[in-house]
Amino acid sequence: MADAKPRHPHRAHGREVALLALCHLESYRPEERARALELFWAHVPAETGDGGQELRGWLADPKVVEFARRLLTVSSERAAEIDGAIEATSRSWRLARMDRVDRNVLRLVGAESLGLSETPRAVIVSEAVRLAARYGSERSAPFVNGVAQALAGKLRGDSRDES
Repeated sequence: MADAKPRHPHRAHGREVALLALCHLESYRPEERARALELFWAHVPAETGDGGQELRGWLADPKVVEFARRLLTVSSERAAEIDGAIEATSRSWRLARMDRVDRNVLRLVGAESLGLSETPRAVIVSEAVRLAARYGSERSAPFVNGVAQALAGKLRGDSRDES
């Protein structure tokens, strides 16, 4: 059922908001990122192709914003651990050489795997692939799929597949 609506659209939209924020923050030096995040919340980026209309709708939903903030908090507080795990998992690609979208989608996989234990691993991976396909290059989805599967398993402490 390709037309099925997500069970938790606020989470799906929150992941997208968090991805856009992470990509935005990469343009700033570490000491400027707190202020840059304030600017992100105050001024909707228009990069989404619709002048920011869809994103403004998501940001009007407190559940979307709360979920995005949770992901961004874990991503920030555990950045070194997440980045280290990504590098260890993706042996052929250093983090700095990855596409910006791919790198930040994988950071969200790390954040959700470490900080939001209620999300099933299969959902984390599926959502990562969806984000990579929407915002990344034509090679992003397959790359993210392979790394996200292993990364989520490593960070959750299991290697079995979840359904």
